[in-house]
Amino acid sequence: MSSTTTSQRYLSTRGGSYGFSFEETVLKGLAADQGLFLPEDIPSLPSDWQDAWSQLTFSELAFKIFSLYIAPSEIEPTALRDIIDRSYSSFRVPSVTPTVTLDRAKKVHLLELYHGETFAFKDIALQFLGYKRP
Repeated sequence: MSSTTTSQRYLSTRGGSYGFSFEETVLKGLAADQGLFLPEDIPSLPSDWQDAWSQLTFSELAFKIFSLYIAPSEIEPTALRDIIDRSYSSFRVPSVTPTVTLDRAKKVHLLELYHGETFAFKDIALQFLGYKRP
């Protein structure tokens, strides 16, 4: 198994499987007990994340977040950036998931998740998996 930190180990929502790496969970899909995989521990965000991450592009933000859950020993940072860039390069808008303001006074916004290849929200997650190869 790869050497990963606690925040990069995954367990089943049904409790029958645990201790898996990111790559193992991607290859398995569902746990043996038919549960979904989730991280054993949720990593802490940097204390300045709201300011530091507020102006990042979608791909830059995705890299920051994925890096919290995927050990460099499983996917090297340069390879991870490349996977992310390729995954979202086919989206029809540069921001990938733009927001539309519905009511500025009430701060109501709508996140558009349909700019991927199939016009469906699933493109956000599945495009990445399509480029992640063991």
